Amino acid sequence: MTDSFAMFDWLLLAISVYVLYAGIVGKGRLYSVENIKEGQEEAFKALSRKIYIYLGIAMVINSGASILRSQLYTYQEVTPATDSAAAVYELVAKQDLGAFSFMTPTVFNIISYVALAITLGLIVLLVVKMRKY
Repeated sequence: MTDSFAMFDWLLLAISVYVLYAGIVGKGRLYSVENIKEGQEEAFKALSRKIYIYLGIAMVINSGASILRSQLYTYQEVTPATDSAAAVYELVAKQDLGAFSFMTPTVFNIISYVALAITLGLIVLLVVKMRKY
């Protein structure tokens, strides 16, 4: 992968750690929501705190899988270019993974996509619950 994607993965990891931290501590800018109904502030904070914890975990898994994939695998030319065909590049392990050889780029992609789907679902749930309160 390119360095810009790696930088984005690290930025996503930092944001996910902040969301997880805010969910655990229960303080921060994520909780500064206006227009909450009278008497519903504590219930909203309790619910959003739970959602932020799960959201932070899903985001850490998503960014962690992307970072691990880029650290363990690299693109290499498998088949050189010829007059009639273009070169073929594939993700190749940088080192022997031993017992973790089952962690192929496809597995990392599946983990990332599932975590991303959970993240998006939790964000939608948070927005729906915000509208309720």
